[in-house]
Amino acid sequence: MDELDAISWAQRLSLFRWAVLAALLAGLVCPLVGVFLHVRRTSFYGIAMPQFATAGVVFGFVLLPWWIANIGLGGVELFEATHDSHAVLTYHMVWSNLFTFGGLLALLALGRRGGSEVGRVAGAFAIASAATILFGRMSPVGKGFVDELIAGELLGVGVHQFETLAVVYVLAALLLALFRHDLVLVSYDRESAFVLGKRVFALETLFTAVTGLVISVGTMVLGPVMLFGLIVLPAIAARAWARSMRTYFVLACAFGLAAVALGVTASFELDLPLGAAITGAAAVLLLPGALLRRG
Repeated sequence: MDELDAISWAQRLSLFRWAVLAALLAGLVCPLVGVFLHVRRTSFYGIAMPQFATAGVVFGFVLLPWWIANIGLGGVELFEATHDSHAVLTYHMVWSNLFTFGGLLALLALGRRGGSEVGRVAGAFAIASAATILFGRMSPVGKGFVDELIAGELLGVGVHQFETLAVVYVLAALLLALFRHDLVLVSYDRESAFVLGKRVFALETLFTAVTGLVISVGTMVLGPVMLFGLIVLPAIAARAWARSMRTYFVLACAFGLAAVALGVTASFELDLPLGAAITGAAAVLLLPGALLRRG
């Protein structure tokens, strides 16, 4: 702690610049996904899907020794692969995507059969959480990785991870902005969108793909706690103040960036895990809106 106190803010920002930039990018993009989930009344997906992505990453560690022995990873040896996740980032991204999209498609398929949406998502979250713990125990290095990922220790984010995150998140933001009017219509009133001749299935497929990529890549780089916090909480905080969809989007992004700024400050000043600190800050930002509603 004394060593951290001796480091200036400029030095901290320089040393951890990729982590801070990744957090700011997430604070801008994740709330956009959260707004659409909130409008679609599927905000709980923002809780369950990061857990599925985490289970996929950890499962990748379970399979890693067999994979390297039988298939190979471009010449990367097992010791390097198990001690430096940056070296096999693409491999872990694949498993994160498979589990995220698998879980998301399963929830969507079950949703068409009716029943309780909350119950399905709660059950999915329980299953994914148990799978994450079990896979972590089965992997020779999984437990330590799971603990670090869940705690939100993202200060080790490097340039390669940031570049991967930036490509996916900028593309996601552009697609959401380009199709925002049609996506809002489909989210609010699916039947009216059909009547107006909108390509409802294509739009829903697009949103599912964007959501899955944002969650799967974000979980690998940022961790599930921070990701779920930035998807769900800024959208809820902004809803109390928004009077139109335009202001809803703008305020959600503003709350997301504010949560990152406060979380980074708390993390550096109090030596807290960055991801958890940002989620905690996002939770604190819910209070003004909650008090406004009570008033």
